[in-house]
Amino acid sequence: MIIYLNETRIPIVFHYNKKHNEDVNIPPWVIKCKGNTYYINHMDILPGVGFSTNENPDNEHTKGTLKIKGSIKIEEIDGKTTATIF
Repeated sequence: MIIYLNETRIPIVFHYNKKHNEDVNIPPWVIKCKGNTYYINHMDILPGVGFSTNENPDNEHTKGTLKIKGSIKIEEIDGKTTATIF
């Protein structure tokens, strides 16, 4: 089932979800795009999609993120939320 699909290239911010360390039932990855937050179990980035890093030393929640510019599809497969960036 598709949860979100954007076929235009948009900024996507990706980081590790440290709450996963406390509860393994919480997905380990967070994706933010278009003002929405998605908790992801797995992510694939297809060839040709680049990224840059963004360091946030003063942010109490996330010290660093990956910034990706691409199209994105988020879907649920076998009870897990996955993202494909293309």
